[in-house]
Amino acid sequence: MAEDPNSDLSSSRCGPAASNTRRLPRSASCSTPAPDAASAAAAAASSMATAVYYAAPMDQVTSLPRLTPSSLANPFARKERRGGMPAVASLAATKAPIFTHLEPAPSPSPVLLGAGSLTSLAACKQMHALVVKTEHADSWVVPVSRLIEAYAEIGDFRSAGKMLCMCFAQGTLFWSYLQDEFWARGGETCRALEVFREWHRGREVFDARVLVVAVKICTYLEDRWMGLGMHALAVKAGVDCGVGAKCALIDFHSNLGGGEAPEKLVDGKVPLLWNKAVCASAQSGMWLEALELFRKMQQSQVGADEVTVSKVIQACGRLEAVREGKQMHAFVIRSGFSSCLLISNSLISMYSKTSSVVHARRVFELTENPTLISWNSIISGYAFNGYLDVAWKLFEEMTSSDVKPDLVTWNCLISGHMRAGSNNKVLELFRGMQALGLRPNSSTLTSVLQVIAGLVMLQFGKEIHGYIVRHGFECNVYVGTSMIDMYVKCGDLISARNIFNNMYNRNIFAWNSLISGYAYKGLFDEALRLLNQMEQAGIEPDLTTWNGLISGFSMKGLKKQALILIRRLKALGEKPNVISWTALISGCCQNGYYEDAVDCFIEMQKEGIEPNSATLASLLRTCAGLSLLEKGKELHCAAVRKGLDTDIFVATALVDMYSKSGSLQSAIQAFKSINNKSLSSWNAMIMGFAIHGLEEAASSLFNEMCASLIEPDGITFTALLCSCKHAGLVSEGWKYFDIMKQNYNLLPRLEHYACMVDLLGKAGYLDEAWDLIQTMPVEPDASVWGALLGACKNFKNLQIAEVAAKHLFKLEPYNSANYLLMMSIYASGKQWEDVHKLKDAMNTLGLKSKAGWSWIQIGQTLHVFSVEGKPHPEIGEIYFELYHMVLEMKTLGYMPDTSCIAQNVAEDEKEKMLMGHTEKLAITYGLIRTEKHVPIRVIKNARVCNDCHTMAKYITKINQREILLKDGVRFHRFVDGRCSCGDYR
Repeated sequence: MAEDPNSDLSSSRCGPAASNTRRLPRSASCSTPAPDAASAAAAAASSMATAVYYAAPMDQVTSLPRLTPSSLANPFARKERRGGMPAVASLAATKAPIFTHLEPAPSPSPVLLGAGSLTSLAACKQMHALVVKTEHADSWVVPVSRLIEAYAEIGDFRSAGKMLCMCFAQGTLFWSYLQDEFWARGGETCRALEVFREWHRGREVFDARVLVVAVKICTYLEDRWMGLGMHALAVKAGVDCGVGAKCALIDFHSNLGGGEAPEKLVDGKVPLLWNKAVCASAQSGMWLEALELFRKMQQSQVGADEVTVSKVIQACGRLEAVREGKQMHAFVIRSGFSSCLLISNSLISMYSKTSSVVHARRVFELTENPTLISWNSIISGYAFNGYLDVAWKLFEEMTSSDVKPDLVTWNCLISGHMRAGSNNKVLELFRGMQALGLRPNSSTLTSVLQVIAGLVMLQFGKEIHGYIVRHGFECNVYVGTSMIDMYVKCGDLISARNIFNNMYNRNIFAWNSLISGYAYKGLFDEALRLLNQMEQAGIEPDLTTWNGLISGFSMKGLKKQALILIRRLKALGEKPNVISWTALISGCCQNGYYEDAVDCFIEMQKEGIEPNSATLASLLRTCAGLSLLEKGKELHCAAVRKGLDTDIFVATALVDMYSKSGSLQSAIQAFKSINNKSLSSWNAMIMGFAIHGLEEAASSLFNEMCASLIEPDGITFTALLCSCKHAGLVSEGWKYFDIMKQNYNLLPRLEHYACMVDLLGKAGYLDEAWDLIQTMPVEPDASVWGALLGACKNFKNLQIAEVAAKHLFKLEPYNSANYLLMMSIYASGKQWEDVHKLKDAMNTLGLKSKAGWSWIQIGQTLHVFSVEGKPHPEIGEIYFELYHMVLEMKTLGYMPDTSCIAQNVAEDEKEKMLMGHTEKLAITYGLIRTEKHVPIRVIKNARVCNDCHTMAKYITKINQREILLKDGVRFHRFVDGRCSCGDYR
């Protein structure tokens, strides 16, 4: 390897090759002024010759396999030199100008110099030069250790590394002390380990202290194979039996070597080794092993110290082992550790993680002079378990005491609000802590990125990305994975892939995030290609990987492909877990395949898998979609038995299920029982009032939500506009439509415009609805044009109807409902020729009208009445009862409304067709088979026609029965000849 001819090779003695070569004469190793040109030329020639002489050993150094520094490496460390020269090799290539300003001196002793005066970089360089010129290492001891500390304090870790390697190369006994100092100051230990490897190849002999430090470095750098080699070297040298060596080896094997090694390294009844083994196992996340070691420790009658006890309590919390945690609490009391702050804090944290906040509070109150950690533990416990109001009260108590909240305190509150779904509150806290001068750490950024992903705030996510890059967090694997997840959920797969490609250490979580992202987007080929790359990289897919693919397929409505993946999992020997089945059930719910969701749940139960909170929430959404009140009640009971009814997602799903199943009072009770209501909880209840036509209740609840400092989102305003639409409140609708832009900076989406068009159209403001569509900043979709077409039917506006239908036929050419609605408009105007044209168009496209159905539940049996299905076994009795009711209703003034029949037949034929409407049959069957005091609940898959709506009012008047009819739009509650909709449909 060629060397720079201008280099001062006096520093070559501190390089890695020095121990393999002879010493240089002083005239060749020291930089002194040349008296004449001849001497200068001779010196230059000697230097060049020396450069050639050292080329071979330096090549050996550069051929070493590079060690990967930890992501926690010193932020001030400089990058490698250009040309790929490793930092270790560069130790022998210090530039000459550093030493040119020194006066010649006759080998001064650095000990006599003022080591305490090393306060500037220039002074450190002068001392460095004098050390390099000194031949005898015996005179180095004091100044070199001070010089390394001085370099580290100034921030010049490269120079500190040079001095460290000088000591290492000379084989001095105090190297381990200096290395510890260098490590504590933040130096890059991987470079010292490279020097160690090179010197070992040179057959340098090291004592136990140096080997112990080398094992510690291997643990720090997570270099398993190098660490195992160090262990073998220690055994070979006979230095592995000391307590210090065993402690270092226990640390290494606990982190990288496996669960059995720490126990094998424990020797007899040495308390230090037992305590070290338990703590090391806990610190490396081997919680079960830590508990087992502690049991054996007690059986061996070895005393545990405070740190060990606190680690075992921490293990109980992580494992959610309530019984073992209480046993440890009793052990603490018996052993006299109750006054130990470290153990008290661990008990608070353990009880919090096991949802025993009452016990955690008792421990906290018994703690004398609680520290910052104590306050953080109890606040974290309440926030983690959803008691945010109590957490904030404790925060106020903390601020009023002598203890000042720190970053951990804020992180606890942020994490608690994130778990509760209070996303806007999280962002508010994030800004608040920055205003107080607290810099976010990786935990803060991970929580904020998850919130941004949930809110789909791509621009804000990019701003956080910039902050992460500026402050050096991009190397943190958890932050990197959270950024991938954020970009995936915000729909920016290109940025997600770029972050993934630039990740220094890709763990399985990063792979899973990106694979799931492609699957959610429907890019299954790319997802499967990435899966193959993952396997080629030596990372085996886990259940999370497969679950991401299963979820992606099911969310896109590809249930068969998702089931194929589940069967493939079984073929590979992996048992699909509750997450696998929940993903499948959730996908079916999202796509409206509620019957398939129930079938999947039945199959899941056959597999012996118990549902979790996410499963129950998905199943409750299924019951809400099908209005299965009785099944929903069964799931509610199951949630109570499993203690999941207080889960925020389950509780919100209960509100949604009860309101959409017609039991509004039960929905209100479920809503009131939620301790810390999330935005989704408020939205579910507001929507519940909306579909029941209770606009005043919805508006009042919205005001209450705002008073609770919960900021509304787009779903909130969709619910409010729906409530106005069902009540015909045009002014209130315009008010909400305006304030969502003005007060909350929310741009109206297509669903908001569809609600406004429907509201204006139903109220007769067809021109205003048309103008709103024309001024929309986005292209109207089928929901907007469908709302306009429906309004045209009510007011028989053929001109606007034809324009709306033209757009619908273009956007949804295979939706038969649009053709049927337009046929009904033509039929009401007696334009039978246009009706036949639309029928011919449907036949050409192969379209069939969607079969209408209605059902009613009697006991545990669902009775379905379908237009094209098999006739009900009791259809004769049903028609007989219906016929007599129609005759009685006509005596009270009932006149059949045949406007919904789009067929050119006689009026009496149309009346006969009306008799076959499924909701009439279901209501009649309910009158026959239910007790008189029981309300009749009927569910219909489409909007109820005018005639059936009128007839239901007459039935309640004649039979004095309550009828609850849910159609495709809302609930209708019929009592004593009146409907809750006020005939505004």
